[in-house]
Amino acid sequence: MKPTPPSGLLPFLAISFAGAWLAMVPLWLDGLRRTNAAQGTPPLAALCMILMMLVPALTAFGLTARHHGPRAAARILGLARATPWRHELRSVAVALTIPLGLTAAGLTLSTLAGWYSPAHLPGPATLAPLALSALVSVPLYFGEELGWQGYLLPRLLRYGRTRGLLIGGAIWGAWHVPMTALGGSYPGHSVLLGIPAAVVTAMLLGTVIATVRLATGSVWAAVATHISLNEFALPLTHEVSARLVDPLLAGPLSITTWPATTLAVLGAWLAHRRRTEA
Repeated sequence: MKPTPPSGLLPFLAISFAGAWLAMVPLWLDGLRRTNAAQGTPPLAALCMILMMLVPALTAFGLTARHHGPRAAARILGLARATPWRHELRSVAVALTIPLGLTAAGLTLSTLAGWYSPAHLPGPATLAPLALSALVSVPLYFGEELGWQGYLLPRLLRYGRTRGLLIGGAIWGAWHVPMTALGGSYPGHSVLLGIPAAVVTAMLLGTVIATVRLATGSVWAAVATHISLNEFALPLTHEVSARLVDPLLAGPLSITTWPATTLAVLGAWLAHRRRTEA
């Protein structure tokens, strides 16, 4: 993927961040806040989250279509397939396993630390609803990744691959602040702890998702990575646990997953460096 001129970067960020905060306004007015991991997601919160997830793609598509037209915008942002189906499906299949592997490594550390108690392996009755939810939610994850990986990432690459990936991850984490501040990622924890932890997590996981995008040339694979994270790794962490899980201490967003994710990021960086020096 070649770097893209930065034109449109500031409007994209301004609209995406403003849209995220506006989408969360009803929850702030309602006084909703997650105070523990056992709390479910009320319908109003689900609706606000859906609107928030669609903001980056709608912004990216609008800005791109303004200059290139709607058909060209789909191709430029990566919605139209850039590779054959066989390659695309293989990339998606590999991408789905990445968050699960990182989460498994993190849960091993959490278990050794006494913060997690696995009780059983998930069966078909658990996996089938998760798979259905993932399929239904695909448009929502395109709502984010067409913006982050299709529009933002090419513009950040002009600052260098490593710097661009880390900046993109930090932006992704900051974009989640209006939801994180309501206890979205780490319920029951102070925002003074939750927001910095969410930004670090987003920098690491966002870098993984962007690396998948660059390695496969596919926004579809990036979407699959994000889906695997939210629709499989997160709920399965809770489903197989013998007790209530603190997301800060166990699961894909936890501090115990940071080491595995950091190693994955470093491994990808070293592999890229070797390819460029060969």
